[in-house]
Amino acid sequence: MINKNNERVLGEFVTRRSGNSLSLTVPADAGIPEGKKYVLVVTGDDTLEYRAIHSNPWLDGTYSDINFRAELADTGNYGLEKPIGKQQTD
Repeated sequence: MINKNNERVLGEFVTRRSGNSLSLTVPADAGIPEGKKYVLVVTGDDTLEYRAIHSNPWLDGTYSDINFRAELADTGNYGLEKPIGKQQTD
């Protein structure tokens, strides 16, 4: 079900006790990857809003499998190359 604000209703869920906390289930068909971080906001009308935290790919491990030294050796560092031919303006 999609309403006029382009929001999808995925179902109705009940909070469950988990230790000293309450939890809400996120269904798999929501398309949210495991480990995604959210911030919980309570609005003035007591509505709970989970907002995705937009992370920094340099810090969150997104680029952890890239060997930047090898990439630099393969492609060169264009900002530090010596000028050749008419490019030199000294």
